[in-house]
Amino acid sequence: MKQPLISHPIDDPDVRSRYDDASLTPAGNLRLTAHNAIVGDRASRLFGPGDERADYLRATATLHDIGKATPQFQAYVRGEYDGPPEEKAHARFGALATWFVLGELDAPPCDRLAGTLAIARHHQALPKTASYTAETLASAFESGSEVLSAQLKAIDSTWPVAVTELFEQAGAGCAWSEFYEWARSGSAADELRAHSAEELFGGVEPESEKLPARLYDRLLHYWAATTLADKSHAIPLDETAVFDLDTLKKGVIEEYIADLRSEPPVNDLTARLNDDRERARRQSVRGTHEWLNSDESAIATLSLPTGLGKTFTGLSAAFEARDILEKTEQRSEPRPIVYALPYTSIIEQTRAIFEDEDLWGADPAKSALTVHHYLSETVVHHGSGTGDVDETDANEHAAHLGEAWRDGTILTTFVQLFESLAGPTNRQGLKLSALDGGVVILDEPQALPKGWWDGVQRLLTLLTDEYNARIIAMTATQPTLLRDRETVSLLDAGANHPSDSCGRCEDTPTYPTQLSPAPEEQYFEEAERVRYTIDTTARSLDPSSEAPEKQYLSHTAAADRILESTGQRGSCLAICNTIQSSRALTEAIQDQAKTVHLGGSIRTVLEGQDVDATTCRSVRSVAAAVLEDAGFEDPIVDQEFDPTAYPKVDGMCQDYLLTLNSRYRPFDRRVLIQLATWLSTSEVPLILVSTQAIEAGVDLSFENVFRDVAPPDSIVQAAGRCNRSYEWGKNGGRVTVWTLARTDEDAPKSPSSPPLAHYVYERHGEELRLPAHLELIGNVLNNVPDPSDARDVDVSKAAVDEYFDRLSEKQLSSGRIREYIETADAPSLAKRSLIDGQQTFDVLVGMTASERRRLNEIRDLFSERPHQAYEMLEHCSDIRISVPATVIEDAAGITRIDGKEESADGVQVFWYTGSGGLSYDFADGGLRESEGVSGRFTSF
Repeated sequence: MKQPLISHPIDDPDVRSRYDDASLTPAGNLRLTAHNAIVGDRASRLFGPGDERADYLRATATLHDIGKATPQFQAYVRGEYDGPPEEKAHARFGALATWFVLGELDAPPCDRLAGTLAIARHHQALPKTASYTAETLASAFESGSEVLSAQLKAIDSTWPVAVTELFEQAGAGCAWSEFYEWARSGSAADELRAHSAEELFGGVEPESEKLPARLYDRLLHYWAATTLADKSHAIPLDETAVFDLDTLKKGVIEEYIADLRSEPPVNDLTARLNDDRERARRQSVRGTHEWLNSDESAIATLSLPTGLGKTFTGLSAAFEARDILEKTEQRSEPRPIVYALPYTSIIEQTRAIFEDEDLWGADPAKSALTVHHYLSETVVHHGSGTGDVDETDANEHAAHLGEAWRDGTILTTFVQLFESLAGPTNRQGLKLSALDGGVVILDEPQALPKGWWDGVQRLLTLLTDEYNARIIAMTATQPTLLRDRETVSLLDAGANHPSDSCGRCEDTPTYPTQLSPAPEEQYFEEAERVRYTIDTTARSLDPSSEAPEKQYLSHTAAADRILESTGQRGSCLAICNTIQSSRALTEAIQDQAKTVHLGGSIRTVLEGQDVDATTCRSVRSVAAAVLEDAGFEDPIVDQEFDPTAYPKVDGMCQDYLLTLNSRYRPFDRRVLIQLATWLSTSEVPLILVSTQAIEAGVDLSFENVFRDVAPPDSIVQAAGRCNRSYEWGKNGGRVTVWTLARTDEDAPKSPSSPPLAHYVYERHGEELRLPAHLELIGNVLNNVPDPSDARDVDVSKAAVDEYFDRLSEKQLSSGRIREYIETADAPSLAKRSLIDGQQTFDVLVGMTASERRRLNEIRDLFSERPHQAYEMLEHCSDIRISVPATVIEDAAGITRIDGKEESADGVQVFWYTGSGGLSYDFADGGLRESEGVSGRFTSF
């Protein structure tokens, strides 16, 4: 055959124009030699370390499509093949060639096996390694394999010289004839089984203990880089789009802080608070110098009380670390910063910092910043296939690379980060190369499910040891998750750092005001923002308590106490453990007082203005219109909220009420948070009833906070929304911890049912074994001195430390995640989820006429132009809500947006426009089933 070897044909002239002429055949198709060479080059560039591993990866990636050199595949890709489908497969042939070439390069067993498996699965998810290697691959490479024999003979009789050239590209000094004889012998099968199986009488048995140590880490590393390199060239994506990452400048923070500090403080207390915030920031930057000067640990901690500006302090440290590493570590590619948060519900506020025109003014749709979380993902397809995937990626849409994190700063969630490291899909794996040598910020890692802590420990090792990433863990507490590791405290390192002799400190700005560093403990001791009340109902959870028998508080009694605390000018945040509880408390407050729930005004504004939340970006204008509808006169003056604009009845302020949980659309949550931001520190009495999703990262401040009983670290997170910037003076905030009864109980002295907290914190699932967890929490809270008026530090520091010390004595998880990593069992890892184990579905909620028209258009497009329908779905994240499968099952008349049956393949997204068995109401807890109890024990 005289035809040139091609990777795939290119019919689209626009796509063809993106390749250089040397990469194309006279017919305009992509040459196989060019594709393999460029993928090898890109993969090695994506791979951070510049040692021999990069050479092994270059050889691996250069061989990824050598299996396309068979006459069978070349006939298939030209539409001329009429033979057995197995013979046109190319991935396993490429894996065989990789095993051979890495052997010729004397690669260690771990690298050799990792490269081979990466090529075998470069179109698929990673396998259960031991069985896949010992059975699937080894059987395919036996001397008697009909498929392999047919492929080898076909190449040998057609273009052995051309394939020799492909081997030479990979850096292997061998001819086709040498590989041909070796492959025909079947020795590869025995070699693979030697690393993956035990010999038994009559056969072999896969044995994961035979696998090389840390194989999963190296396999993930090679596979992710090869997959991204392959897809980015097949699309094709220009090299600059892959490697020339736009970055945000560190100096912008310095300028922003300098402008803020140039403004006179409101009072002496605010001045001291601002000084402490800036003291901690500068100290952490100096601590970053000390951290990177030592080899003590790749993980740094930043522990500060809530309200002391961890976000700006952590970002300053991360940007400083990035710039230092750029100068000191030889690396040709930019170094990304990945900022990971616990929940999608709080990601928007952090995003606003990056998009603030007074800061970076970053636009995630363009450059420098990528925002990636679950609700930004478009669809979920059932099934991933098990056989070799012959189709090339030439027709994949460039949108797949939106998940590749090819940007200087990535704002994402723990789910996206850790689940992409633990058994990722082929598409999830695209992002992993962004972690190579990067700086990762973990914001409040104690929010990670405790059942994952052991697995996350192992994944942190993967990040630091394999990916050479630096990690900054920002916490208001230091959980067991990090206590068991060697870490560097940025504040302690900064306090002891010799700035006068540090060349890096000479490059930092010269400040007009000098702020001496302080010990980490001092920040906690002086941050006296709140006092705590540990209610009898919380202390009674402790069996050894002198308090009366277990007693819980009804939602009606809780409403009375909330309304009493709010008074005429107070603000109150009440955090519940479940969605149903937040709804019940909202109803109880409305039943007992003349409160005005602003949910009615939100609906009026959205419907009256026919707002399309998929395109509307002016949350402030919507929130201002809501206040105007509620009777506020000109609430916004010169772009700022006017606290004197509130309406009065008989000279008195009304109580305003808001409800927030994960059952509200993301757009609506932003409106709710904007309203709370304006009202919580004004003279307008405000009550916000929420679930625990508000605890981390939301910059709200209330005079009073009530928290249903929870672990002490969660209680401290709740306290972070109380008197956050000393709006009510030193120790002016009050945090009350109580135990709420089930919504259907009036809280007898000897309740017949466990409290709602039981269903959240005493789960006995496979990933979490915490019997008597509430008793432990109750005991710790009972040990707080003066529980009716406890000091801030006695809870935020002492109680949290005691809790984690006690918790470390328990078996937090089954160790399954760590076990699956050590045995390179990716499919079992993929079944683990950071989110509660219940199955969920997404629902698109159309409230206004414009939104309903959009959803109808998407539905119609699925039957006419599905590709366009998928593109439209990408822009619907702001009206998308994730709910338990039981909600959909109980809701009659709710259908999938693509018109298919629930169990069929396709897009597993439902839609709601006002009919069927669901309802959506701002005063009733967001999206809910019209009947039934599916959400009773659902948190967030």
